[in-house]
Amino acid sequence: MDAGGSEPQAVMSTEDAASAFGAILDALSRAISPVLIDGVGWARLCAAVEGLPVDPGAGFGFELRLGERAAGTDFYIPMPPRGALAGHYIRLGDSAPPGSAADALRDHLAAIDTGAPWSEILGVEYDITSNSPGSFPGLFARIRHDPEKTAAEFPRAETVAEWVAGAVGRRLEDGERGALAQASDGLAAAGGAVDLVGIMPNRPRREVKVVSRAMEPARALQALERLQWTGPVSEVEAFLSAFGGLFRSLRLAVGVAVEGVLPRIGLELFQRVPGTLCQPGVGEWEPFLARLCEDGLCLPEKIDALLAWPERELVFCGRETFGVLTGVAHFKVSFEERGAGVEVEAKAYPVAAYLPFDEVVSRFGS
Repeated sequence: MDAGGSEPQAVMSTEDAASAFGAILDALSRAISPVLIDGVGWARLCAAVEGLPVDPGAGFGFELRLGERAAGTDFYIPMPPRGALAGHYIRLGDSAPPGSAADALRDHLAAIDTGAPWSEILGVEYDITSNSPGSFPGLFARIRHDPEKTAAEFPRAETVAEWVAGAVGRRLEDGERGALAQASDGLAAAGGAVDLVGIMPNRPRREVKVVSRAMEPARALQALERLQWTGPVSEVEAFLSAFGGLFRSLRLAVGVAVEGVLPRIGLELFQRVPGTLCQPGVGEWEPFLARLCEDGLCLPEKIDALLAWPERELVFCGRETFGVLTGVAHFKVSFEERGAGVEVEAKAYPVAAYLPFDEVVSRFGS
């Protein structure tokens, strides 16, 4: 249902629609172009997550590579600490081998203090395009930010990373703690702060993901200098200059290892406030996508497919009625110096909010 009050385009009647991802993904698979996610991509996604429970209000998100013809997706699911998804991982850990990642996550979720200053929300991320089905997901934690406190009073990145590492069956090394402290201080010196901390345990390179809160482009460039990033700052500056006015805010995403900030960094670009539950339709991004295409960062057919992405159109009727509202949370453009050149990659992050239908109506029009 759109803000103007048009009728939903699809209604799915199932008693199970409100409890697991299977029915939602089945409906979306018929509405999304195979240029973005093809049959193999959907099969891999469903093998990983179709049986997971859905927490109404939490939503979920896709990760699509725009410059490649490959049509798969990675998948991100916010996880309320006391919700159905967290309960699923606690039960999974009950039968897991001692010392495994599932066992560690069970212990950490069961003991989590929902009032902890860093536990605003957790999230699991599945590297579906690069890992085999059944691989354990990565885990992210968003830091709760008190507007009455200064950035220096927020929880430290290394403190949050310590908990996340333990929850995926890992321990931080001393060098990692020091590098995370330097990264947190570098962002603060540029007027920024850490928003998200995450670890993807199945990736070959050991690192902690750190994402800043929204900042101005000039602050992001200052942060890269403060972080002592050795990559092509001039390329990032040229991109921000060329794309000025085509997005409204950005977050800086970096990987941190013992040796410091890793060579690959990302700019997460938004049209709305990062973290807003329902993001705009892709139409607001059309000028941005056109410029990506001009720069060779997005295939033309993927622009057309994104512009046809379904928006606010799925309603599930069963014991209760729920609506699925979709949009595009953000785009990410990554930079990494390789040999004599610079690798630049663009990704799209469509998201969906899964809400009781009366809440859909009250928020977005009747």
